[in-house]
Amino acid sequence: MKIANILAIAGLCATSLAQTQKVRIMYLGDSITEITCWRALVWDMLAAEGLTDKVEMVGSMNNNPQNCRATAPGFITRHEGHSGWQGVNIANQYLTGWLANSKPDIVQFMLGTNDVNGRRSTNDIIAAYTKMVEQMRASNPNMKIIVDKVIPLPFNNNPIEALNAAIPAWAAQHNTTESPIVIADCSSQAGYTAAMLRDGIHPNAQGDQLMARQIGPLLIQFIKDKLAGN
Repeated sequence: MKIANILAIAGLCATSLAQTQKVRIMYLGDSITEITCWRALVWDMLAAEGLTDKVEMVGSMNNNPQNCRATAPGFITRHEGHSGWQGVNIANQYLTGWLANSKPDIVQFMLGTNDVNGRRSTNDIIAAYTKMVEQMRASNPNMKIIVDKVIPLPFNNNPIEALNAAIPAWAAQHNTTESPIVIADCSSQAGYTAAMLRDGIHPNAQGDQLMARQIGPLLIQFIKDKLAGN
């Protein structure tokens, strides 16, 4: 067989393999990731784009405490949301192992609420974000990252606002072409209000809808970019 033919076949095999590999997505966070229903709404958004058979949600958690239901079939409940956990502790102790086990292509995260309630400073939380991004890129140099501005609290909200105010400059500083960082604005500036909280901390149905609207389009674009080889 001629070398040119061998190379052509190898190229076709590589293309076929790339087309069959699913984009691996990790939802990372605390209880706002674990025990809420916005992930089911995002699944429906992926279905509307014909993407659900091209993705795999990954993580060590597979629970669905609120019995959230997507309209589209096949909702994958895997995630890396851990109720009550602080971003600082996740960065210092856990994320490296989770990444090694799950090998995501895309990570979406909202962290900071428990850190604020634990009296962590904005600088400490932002430093944890930086450490997590470094760990993500060590796992996958082409990691695509969605960082959420944090939903408001009806109490102790000033530190939440301070964290959200710091996120854009932080994201711009650490954004790269190879491993882009984009922001999903789930903050009060995006219209999130206390009326969207079911218990003063976690989203109700309205809050889930706002989060899905902010996160879904960014995730869809990253999935399409990955499928296109970018």
